[in-house]
Amino acid sequence: MSARLALTRPWPEDAPAIAEALSDWQVARWLTAVPWPYRPADAAAFINDAGLDEYAVRQDGRLVGMVRASGSFGIWMAPFAQGQGLAERAAVLALSRRFRGGAAFVEANHLEDNTASAALLARLGFRPTGQVLLWSEPQQRQLPGLSLRLTREDFARRHAVALATPRLLIEPFRPADLPDLHRIATLPAVAANLLLFHPAMTPDDMAPLFQSDGLLPPMRLTVRHGGRVAGSIGISAGDPPRIFYFLDPVLSGQGLGEEMGRAFLAEITARFDPPELLADVFLDNQPSRRLLKNLGFQRDLDQMLSSLGRSQPAPAAIYRWRRRPQP
Repeated sequence: MSARLALTRPWPEDAPAIAEALSDWQVARWLTAVPWPYRPADAAAFINDAGLDEYAVRQDGRLVGMVRASGSFGIWMAPFAQGQGLAERAAVLALSRRFRGGAAFVEANHLEDNTASAALLARLGFRPTGQVLLWSEPQQRQLPGLSLRLTREDFARRHAVALATPRLLIEPFRPADLPDLHRIATLPAVAANLLLFHPAMTPDDMAPLFQSDGLLPPMRLTVRHGGRVAGSIGISAGDPPRIFYFLDPVLSGQGLGEEMGRAFLAEITARFDPPELLADVFLDNQPSRRLLKNLGFQRDLDQMLSSLGRSQPAPAAIYRWRRRPQP
């Protein structure tokens, strides 16, 4: 998905934009909880009471909508931002954060005649669970609606991390990728710069490291170049998480590492908003050190580090990336 959106807290200065959007009857009529007519004071009260799972959706810094991903899901987009795929992208970002928090499912409702919402929820993977009557605050009456549920598994099948750059595809691992990934990661020159791989390991030894659906950390994705497996990039669980990667040495010197890293970093930060990320790098691995520097990581702590691909510990460093403070 190409829409470049960011989810942030709603800010007090967003009140006029929220009030303007929800003063449009074609937006408000499909929402069940907003008052009508909608006034700036209503927007200010909403911002003041907004929970941590209610996000302002911003495109190039401009508020274009709101999305909630708590036990229940809800979203609205300003009239000028509709019909561009922005709602789906915002929903994917918000739901990714919800499922990373450990939720097994999320529920939603929509009014029976809201075909746009029905289509969006279906694309996200929601399944109907029954008909309901919903109180509409704007219309001041009960209206027929539909209740739906989205499981983590259904969401992962549709919205696992999958990226396309000018020269690369970065996609969830498939079992057919294992032979090529094994060949690359067990090359002595590659294994020596990784922690968990070594030249003598078998494909069966490696397979458990790639058992991920590509939705949530920990994950290892497959990187493809020209239709062939070129390497892998991933992120650990934990706080802060660590990123790790490798590429086939025959592709070195073409800028593919940075192309891969920038795309992955942009997606991970958009989906999960981590305050910081770490990466371990051996000091004799100059290409990786340059890559991390170009991605905005800073050398933070020197240490001796062991690798299954080295006979003994070697000098290394932790590189740290920090999220830029929101204005």
